[in-house]
Amino acid sequence: MSKMVKETITKELAQRYAAANDAVWVELIGVDGITTNNFRRTLRDRHMRLEVVKTSLLRRAVSGGPLSRLAEKLEGPAALVTGGGSAVEVAKVLEEWSPKFPKDSFRVRGALLEGELIGEEQVKDLSKMPTRRDLQGRVAGMLLSPGGKLVGALLSPGGNIAGCLKTIIEKLEKGEPIAKAG
Repeated sequence: MSKMVKETITKELAQRYAAANDAVWVELIGVDGITTNNFRRTLRDRHMRLEVVKTSLLRRAVSGGPLSRLAEKLEGPAALVTGGGSAVEVAKVLEEWSPKFPKDSFRVRGALLEGELIGEEQVKDLSKMPTRRDLQGRVAGMLLSPGGKLVGALLSPGGNIAGCLKTIIEKLEKGEPIAKAG
C-alpha cells in the first residue's frame, strides 16, 4: 500500500472515530458472506457499524483520542463495532448474534466503555446491564413517583366530595330523604 493511500485511510479513520468513546473489538474469521451481510444489516438497523481495520493505521488515526487505549491492544485480525447508544447496546447485539456464527469463527476480544478498557469476560457481563436509555427511564420514573403521590393526595379529597355529591343527587332524583348531619 502506497504512502499516499495509507495517509488517506488514516485521515478517514481519524474523522470517523474522533468522537467515538465506545467500541467493541471482535474477531470474525471464516464467516460466510450471507451471515456477515445479515449481521451487518442488523447492526445498521440499530445504528451500529462493523468495520475491519488495519491495526497499524487505526493506531495512527486514533492516537491521542478516546479510542487510543483500545487501539494499543489490537492485534491480529480486528474488527470494531461502534455506534448505537453505547457499548452496552452493542454488547447486547453481539450476545444475541454469537450463537448464529459457526463455532470458533466469532470472538469478542474487548471493549472501550466511556474511556475504560474492559476485557472479554466483562463484555459478556456488559450485555446483561441495562442500557443508558433504560437507566434514564428508571431515574425519570423515580423522580416522577413522589409527584404522582402528591397529586393523588391532593385529588383524593376532591374525589371523595364528588362521590358524596353524586350520591346526594341520585337520592334526590329518586325522591329519597337525605339524612341531615347532626
